[in-house]
Amino acid sequence: MRNRISSLVTITTLVVCSLYHVGFEQKSSVAASTASQAQFNIGIITDGLNNFSPNMMSLFKNEIQRIAEGEFIINFPEDMIIEANSTLTGIQNAIETLVANPRTDLILTLGLIGSTEALQLTNLNKPVVAPFVFDTELQKAPKDGIGSGVSNLFYVDLGASTDQKVIDFRKLVPFTTLGLLADERDIKGITGFKKLASYLANEHSITTHLVPVGGSAAEAVTRVPKGVRAVLVGPLWQLPKEELVILGKKLIERQIAGFSTSNYEYVEDGLFATTTPEKTLEQLARQVAISIQEILLGEDPAGLPVAFSKAPKLTINMATARAIKVYPSLDYMTGARLINEERTDIDRRVTLPEVVAEALAANLDLAVAEREVLAGSYAVGEAKSALLTQVFVGAGGRVIDDDRAALSRGTTPEKTWSGGLSATQQIYSESSWAGYTVEKYNQGGRIFTRDSVKLDIIFDASTAYLNVLRRKTIEQLQKDNMQLTQANLDRAQIRLSTGIAGPDELYRWQTQFANDRQVVLRAESDTLDAMQGLNRILNRPLQEEFIAQETDLSDPLLIGGDRLFYELIHNPLYFLGFNSFAVQAGVDESPELKVLNSAISAQERLILKAKRDYWVPTFSVEADLDYLFSSSGEGQRDKDLTGLDDTDWQVGVFARLPIIEGGRKNATLGRNQEQLIQLKTQYKATEERISQRVLQSLNNTRASYPSINLSRDALDSAKRNLRLVTDSYVQGIKSIIDLLDAQNQALNAELDAANAVYNFLIDLMAVERSIGNFITFMPSEERKQWIEQVRDYLQEEK
Repeated sequence: MRNRISSLVTITTLVVCSLYHVGFEQKSSVAASTASQAQFNIGIITDGLNNFSPNMMSLFKNEIQRIAEGEFIINFPEDMIIEANSTLTGIQNAIETLVANPRTDLILTLGLIGSTEALQLTNLNKPVVAPFVFDTELQKAPKDGIGSGVSNLFYVDLGASTDQKVIDFRKLVPFTTLGLLADERDIKGITGFKKLASYLANEHSITTHLVPVGGSAAEAVTRVPKGVRAVLVGPLWQLPKEELVILGKKLIERQIAGFSTSNYEYVEDGLFATTTPEKTLEQLARQVAISIQEILLGEDPAGLPVAFSKAPKLTINMATARAIKVYPSLDYMTGARLINEERTDIDRRVTLPEVVAEALAANLDLAVAEREVLAGSYAVGEAKSALLTQVFVGAGGRVIDDDRAALSRGTTPEKTWSGGLSATQQIYSESSWAGYTVEKYNQGGRIFTRDSVKLDIIFDASTAYLNVLRRKTIEQLQKDNMQLTQANLDRAQIRLSTGIAGPDELYRWQTQFANDRQVVLRAESDTLDAMQGLNRILNRPLQEEFIAQETDLSDPLLIGGDRLFYELIHNPLYFLGFNSFAVQAGVDESPELKVLNSAISAQERLILKAKRDYWVPTFSVEADLDYLFSSSGEGQRDKDLTGLDDTDWQVGVFARLPIIEGGRKNATLGRNQEQLIQLKTQYKATEERISQRVLQSLNNTRASYPSINLSRDALDSAKRNLRLVTDSYVQGIKSIIDLLDAQNQALNAELDAANAVYNFLIDLMAVERSIGNFITFMPSEERKQWIEQVRDYLQEEK
């Protein structure tokens, strides 16, 4: 019973330390003297040189002393700090020396070989702590219940076996040949390594190659056989950090995926993946220190829980994944921690002004409108042509019956070949002038329609860009929430092990984690949709990748570089005055109204033309010239007989006015007059809609900008609440329902805070679209002039 209570105390203490880094604050009273505290000597054995983590011993020493502070005095005598000579014999001798030393109260083995040897010891006369147990099967770790079951022996089981690591690795990278990179002194010092390679080969139907690693990463990689595309990398004690970086680079050059079995930092240095959590060494030192504290308090090491307090977490280096062209399935990537997720291989990086400029240059809808304007310019020329001189030329041959030709006496020969030239010049034609004038008005309408499309493109491009940023932000928030759920799942596992919670709580967090992964997948899809939508607006390949550059959004009101909007939002009187200015500007600058104005002018000209059709004739000058090239057969032309030469011409001035057309004039005039009334009514309705659109967009900003600070305040409170509830949950005060509610509240507050910024920016873009001028994208001088114009207006309105 005492062991059970002690185990609960140990694990509960570990939870508090590991999750919140809360130090042991319990100290003796001020009056207690140092001399009254018990003193213990701890001996430390290392396997040999440790280039990767040269400060590891200091880390463990400091943590042990910090935990014991105020209760014990912990000494680490120099003669009890033994660095073995990287051989099994040297390590065994070091253990025997400290076991035989009566001054040594506890032995700590800081090495893989030393920990393995410690596991084989029996009949120990003093506590031995072996922290580095990476594979209980390989290192033959004893187990009885939650502890070692061996008197005076405590170890830490750091996680899944190598067999499980291979299973996890193959889920990410399918392979049939596997390299096993291990420190050469570990291979020599632990006899099970070679057996492990054979076991993995038989168990997983793969070919394995055991590769010893010394002090050179480049040399180690050259030992990896050709054709190997995946390697498991164990702890490499002899490689300093710079060599580990080289190891990562050399594996990438060979297109080999590296999976670290023991160190998160290896993945940061360039390996592909690991299931080892971050800051494992720090957490291990803390857990060892707490267990040593329990041992010094009288607990039997054999009964202390050996399970490591941090659950495995998949981490993938996405830069390495891209470099070796390995892309795990979304199912695994979604639940993993992704480092270097930000793409460095994408050259295309865009900002908001660049997106707008590119859209104006490349958008297909705008290109269509530009072509419409260009085609309209030709239509104007086509209408104008009726007012200019028309010249026609023609030639042809003709045959008539011979008797008629004979009787014509040379005026119409039987067979002729002749050519002709005719010209017409309108002196005045109401129909032609009206057509030309109307077409010019229509062309103005086309230009204004293009301007409207241009404004829409600017708005669409800017909002699409902002939505990309929004979606990426939401995606990251959902990933952070998923990681938080995973952390809570770890907390639930600890609560289960201490008896605070039942398995139903663990299942609930597992369900929540699965649901959160689905949400992350949907968020990633939403980001892709937003990026592809922006690419469509820019007339880019839809799947072309790019990086949207973030901008400083601490105060979105200052995005235009001036405090005008800030003053408007914060001064209701200014805001009310600006409403009037904005409505007038929206009406004056609206291309939609300008299109209708052009249509009204064109319609008025058509009405004028319809009225003039009653009494204004069409005046024209017409001329014809015909030349007889040749004639034959009966009735040939003979100048001597007929007095006619081969050339005939005529010139005349004509005036034409239709008198009776079946009521067409009245119908045309009536239709045009009704269409004019329709256009003017449409103009009034559009003016009202534009005015209302301006006011609505301004009203939206009036609400969306204050929401930024309000949502940030709500987020701050939600985060504080989450911290308090999490702390209470760990202590067993709050239930899973309370924590889920606090977590969801914090997530919603995060989403609201992110959305508030982008909602306001999009509302601001809507304001600028409604007034027909995007001030944000104006050249600096034009923007200053516009702002001064607004300030002058507001000053006059005071």
